Order: sequence, then structure tokens, then C-alpha cells
Amino acid sequence: MAENNTQPLLEVKNLKKYFKLKTKGTLHAVDNVSFNILPGETVGLVGESGCGKSTVGNLLMKLLSTTEGEVRFKGENIIGTKGAKDMEFRKKMQIIFQDPFSSLNPQKTVRTILAEPFTIHKLCKTQEEMNKKIEYYAALVGLEEYVLDKFPHELDGGRRQLVGIARALTLSPEFIVCDEPVSSLDVSIQANIINLLMDLQKKFNLSYLFISHDLSVVRHISNRIAVMYLGQIVEIAETDEIFNNTLHPYSLALLSAVPKIDLDNKSQRIILNGDVPNPINPPSGCRFAARCWMAKDICKQKSPVLTEVEPNHCVACHFYKESRQEMKKRNTQ
Repeated sequence: MAENNTQPLLEVKNLKKYFKLKTKGTLHAVDNVSFNILPGETVGLVGESGCGKSTVGNLLMKLLSTTEGEVRFKGENIIGTKGAKDMEFRKKMQIIFQDPFSSLNPQKTVRTILAEPFTIHKLCKTQEEMNKKIEYYAALVGLEEYVLDKFPHELDGGRRQLVGIARALTLSPEFIVCDEPVSSLDVSIQANIINLLMDLQKKFNLSYLFISHDLSVVRHISNRIAVMYLGQIVEIAETDEIFNNTLHPYSLALLSAVPKIDLDNKSQRIILNGDVPNPINPPSGCRFAARCWMAKDICKQKSPVLTEVEPNHCVACHFYKESRQEMKKRNTQ
């Protein structure tokens, strides 16, 4: 794990993404999100479908324009960069997509797909040099040489995702967004992909933003976990701290849904009542208040600010102490 006194590789400050709709209204997909990632660190980003996780990843990769906020890579804001400087940033920041089939060009062989980054950035002087690099990165992720002359539809899901990982590595990045990279794969393949990502991280000192809805996977790979709800981060802390000292009611509800193999653990799943508020017209107070069993009048009136309430543990909740008490109660059941 990266040391806490290390300067962040990536800093996200007050990031916002609003989509103006054809009908009246604005969808608040990402609303004032802030976090950082240290060199060699994995930050897991979790939450329900539609909470804005993948949108955050796309904003970091500049696949979507930013409404407001900063994304600083090694201290320099990359929002708005163009030309040669933008190309340099793009070499250092890559993404592994959720669906390895739709993210690979079906009309190109694996060899051609892996050659594109070298061609775009003009990194190889000869075809022989390019072929050696392609074969190196293919072998690095465990792809057999014969796969290089196959088309994506000729490969199984696991191998297609290995192609996506190899493509992300070709430009020697320092930071990779992993956007639910194993969610579309068989369980038997998921562990191999996760272990590969962890091995590559050690080998190249990579930093990851690992986006997922699977808390068991996130717990295995992440140094810290950020919990997201309706476009906002409601809690962020080191992985063990999130699981053992949960401070936000929504985080508590998410953790209660994780399957347990301990037959002596009698804690019950927390069933959330009510619907997720409309992101087109989010409530003025806490966005979780309508579903929270701990909510009081202030929760509907005043939005809680993400605050460091313990060392390296931030939470956006007016009554996080009550949540901690419930967590202790559940752990003793």
C-alpha cells in the first residue's frame, strides 16, 4: 500500500457533470466529487447502478466533458489541455472497459488493435520493433501468440478482456481506470483477471481507480474504498476501516448485502425502503434521507459535507455516530 505521506498521483476536486435534457431539467450525474489516488494505490469506487461511478471514470479519461471541477495529474490540471500536452497525459492515463466485446473493434485483429496506440503516438520506428512490443504485452497478460491474428468475436470473454488490459498497458501508463472489468465475466475467470491486475500493479507501480458494484471484489483489490450515492461520495476510508467501522447508513446497507459464509453471523440484511431520488431534481438536503432509517429533520434541510471525522476516514452524514453504534451492534450479533 502506498504511504499516506506520498504526494497524490491524481487529485479530483469538486468534479461535476450535468447533462442538459431535451425536456426541461438537468441531470446531476456527478455532483461535487473529490478524492485522490496515491502512486501504487487502488481506490475502489462502489455504489448502486446509476449512481455515477462510470461517469466519474469517463470524466477522468476525458471521454466526457467536465461541467465543473479539476482533475490534477501530478499536480497539473488536465481539464482543458489540448494538443501535444493532452496527448502526453493520455499516454499516462488509460482505461479498461466493462464490456470487452463492445470496446474492441470487431473488424480488426488483436495484433492491429494492439498496434494502434504505438501508431497514434508514433512510438515505433520499424514494424519489427512494433511487433516485438505487441508480442511482449500480449505475453505479459497471458495471451498466446496465435491469438494476435484472431478477431475479437473468435475469442472468449476472458481473452477479450486480456486484450483490453494489454491495450491499456502498451503506452506504459501510471494510472488506469478499471471500469467494472470483471462484471461481464464468468466467476471462474474473474479471480484470474483480478490477480493479474494486482500482479501488474506491483510490477509497474500502477495506480487504479477500480469501479465495481461487487464489494467482495473491491475489498480484495483496494487499498481504500469510496462509497457513492446519487452522484456524490458519502464515505471514503481504508478498506478494513470501511468494513469494520462503517460510518454512513448507506454504506452499512451496502455491506449488509454482501453474502457471508460465517454461519454464526446472524446479522440481517438492511432493506432500504423508498425510491432513489430523481437526479434531475435532487433534494436540497441529504440525498439519502428519504431512504435512511436514521434521518431527522436536519437531514432533509441541510446537505452534509464530506468531512474527515477520523484519521483518513471521511463521511457525509449528520449522525454518523449512530451508524457506528449500529455497526458495533451488528458485529456482536
